Amino acid sequence: MWIWLIDKICIINNKRKENNINEGKEKRVIDRIKVAADNGGADSPFILATMYDALVEYRNKKQSFKYYTLAAQNGIAEAQYRLEDIYYYNKDLIFVDENFELAFKYYNFATDNEYAHAQYKIALIYENGVRKYDYKSGKTSVIIAENRETTFKYYKLAAENGITEVFMRVLEICKDTNKPKVFKKYYMLASNSKNEDTRIYANYLS
Repeated sequence: MWIWLIDKICIINNKRKENNINEGKEKRVIDRIKVAADNGGADSPFILATMYDALVEYRNKKQSFKYYTLAAQNGIAEAQYRLEDIYYYNKDLIFVDENFELAFKYYNFATDNEYAHAQYKIALIYENGVRKYDYKSGKTSVIIAENRETTFKYYKLAAENGITEVFMRVLEICKDTNKPKVFKKYYMLASNSKNEDTRIYANYLS
């Protein structure tokens, strides 16, 4: 849904490099979006967060975090996914503590909103589990345990919602766990994929 916004920001950044951008006009646009975001605009917090995150001239991690949070509360799955990344990886934000529980909360929000990339990440998490090493005690604790059924569930959802490369993993699991009916369903979907590698791999496994 929001791919157009990322593309637009890339275009703006490229134009700035070519000195073809009116920065005064650009700032007025950002100011107007901020007013809308601060006054209850549904989509404007995510637009503003993305601009603060990606526009070189106006990059502000604290502000992007603030408006991603507001957008996530408005139910925008892309914002929920961005917040998950922030809490899980603690990317570039020294003022935000690593918090696996909050990261997982936002993952679940995004998956419930059928955001395919979040479904894919959830599958990876349950396939590998999450462990945290405590340097003081020298012990490793399990944050999230591996779960094959949940892994398979979210891989299937991610594949159905457009992450074509996930078909390969779904088909592998079907083969390994002897699920011929499920394999047939996803083999047909993979065979009709626009992704050539997915089609080739599906035929290889068939």
